[in-house]
Amino acid sequence: MRKRYLPAVVLGWLAGTTLASAQDAASRPEFPCQVFAAKRVELASPVPGVLAEVKVERGDRVTADQVVAQLRTETEQAQLALAQARVGADAQLRLRRARLSLADRTLRRNQGLQEARMISPQDLDQIRTDREVAALEVAAASENIAIARAELEQARAALAIRTLRSPIAGIVTERNLQVGEQVRDKPVMVIEDVDSLHVEVALPASLFGRVRKGARGRLSFPGTGLASLITPVSLIDSVVDPRSDMFGVRFVLDNRQLRIPAGLKCRAELELTP
Repeated sequence: MRKRYLPAVVLGWLAGTTLASAQDAASRPEFPCQVFAAKRVELASPVPGVLAEVKVERGDRVTADQVVAQLRTETEQAQLALAQARVGADAQLRLRRARLSLADRTLRRNQGLQEARMISPQDLDQIRTDREVAALEVAAASENIAIARAELEQARAALAIRTLRSPIAGIVTERNLQVGEQVRDKPVMVIEDVDSLHVEVALPASLFGRVRKGARGRLSFPGTGLASLITPVSLIDSVVDPRSDMFGVRFVLDNRQLRIPAGLKCRAELELTP
């Protein structure tokens, strides 16, 4: 059987193409990467207590400032009621003000009598002293009301911190405690913002300076059926970790359609500069 040979010009072209492909592959190597939620919050309570209610389940979507759990508040409710009663108890202040008003009128009347020499200087001094004491009593009663108002705000704050609110919009990915359990060091739940994802790549220090911000990279997700993505580098660490001799590169992905799950492993093909 007669062999068929390719023309020399075609062989030269193929050799050049193979060399270019090898060079391109060398300038765009692949590295392992992993997908993370843009924000992850381990929601805990600033004070210990007993969990009275959990309003969300794992997988629920929550909004920022949404109430997601509640601690028992019987003691704080009682302290709040007491503080409100103290603020409303202004009878002593009204009494002191009435006495001060009487002392002012008495002083004005007797100042005229003293000018007519119908009252002794000693008696007028006593009336002035009584008026000053009445004024001090009004000031003390006013201070007590101010203290009661401060205690009321403190009671409200103590009650408010026993209501747990989500600091971010996201999805509940873990629920660690049940109603009736003690809330202490363990977070009640984990909330993650997966509408935006961070893809983290660790590169060896030998490549530091060969990746530039804005350079396009290709992200693939082997074994998942997800299509690969082309996206720019959004962040490059400015330091190398001395323990691992590596530095980080980050891609940011818009994931509002929730197509890509956080925690997924991937491969990142990067464009390196010479």
